[in-house]
Amino acid sequence: MIATSKAFAASPESVQAKNSLIRPIVVFDGGNRTIQWIDPYGTVQVLPAFIKQIDPSWEEVEGSDRSLVIEHEGETFVIGHAAKDLNGTPVFQQNKTELAQKLVFAALEPNPGQPAVRIERMIIALPSSKSDDTAFLKAIEGTHEFTRNSQRVIAHVRKVEPIDETRAAYTYATQQGLFRSGKNPNGVLDLGGGTSIARLYSTDGTLIREADVILPGTYDLARRIAARITRDLPNSPDLSLIMDGIESGRYEIGTTGYCFQPAFDNARDAWLMEIRAAIKTRWAQWLSTLGEVLVIGGSAPLAMPLSEATGGRFKIASHPQTISIIGMLGA
Repeated sequence: MIATSKAFAASPESVQAKNSLIRPIVVFDGGNRTIQWIDPYGTVQVLPAFIKQIDPSWEEVEGSDRSLVIEHEGETFVIGHAAKDLNGTPVFQQNKTELAQKLVFAALEPNPGQPAVRIERMIIALPSSKSDDTAFLKAIEGTHEFTRNSQRVIAHVRKVEPIDETRAAYTYATQQGLFRSGKNPNGVLDLGGGTSIARLYSTDGTLIREADVILPGTYDLARRIAARITRDLPNSPDLSLIMDGIESGRYEIGTTGYCFQPAFDNARDAWLMEIRAAIKTRWAQWLSTLGEVLVIGGSAPLAMPLSEATGGRFKIASHPQTISIIGMLGA
């Protein structure tokens, strides 16, 4: 589910005075379906996770608050809505850690009225902060000169810190008292586009890595739906359009008027059943003491049947898409 920008009360250390060149902390999540960051005004920005390389000699793309045109070291690429309209590449089809080197330019914003910025800490969410892929993040540290929607920017990133996906949401949920008890292990289920992940945290907040469960995301749900409806269509349906139809709640493929809701209902039940079974198997040794599981991510609302089936033990966050990016400020 792609949300609009959302303002919130940013922590004082995350927002500097307008005349400052320094931003103490910048957070960024180049997720499967959306990319998110918090701008210098303390507003969560959310764009579709699409990127498209363009050739300025014959392609004209205008930057806007919905699309970012980046020029850097002889390359020009667009991120967001325009990239999607130009049949750009969805992030969930590539290695998001490698793409972070380009997508991160969305978040390298100077304070208002300033041409340059020094970022003391840049926190980037990754599937695993222990992965060898984090070497790609080192390229983000240092000084970058680029153009962002026609604005020339000089950005110096002092330090990049990876954070495990679900960690920020868990920390935020704990601080806000969203788990009923801290005397039991609690979990987070992040339903994403390409993949989903379920993680457990001990009573002292330690990530129990052996309990990690990598699960199919909404891309797999769209694939299941496509298999059910292909016989009714002249061509194989675009999985991204199916995902868009789910997100909009209209369950239509683009502007064709074809409604796939009956196929969605059946496919979602099977998809959730397999997710629940995989979690139950992997978490078997912790189930007797398990507290609650917070469901987050843009696709979290799809898990309502799972929440009902577990009597609310799996509960959907009130702002599931942005809870992680907001929580990253407290990392």
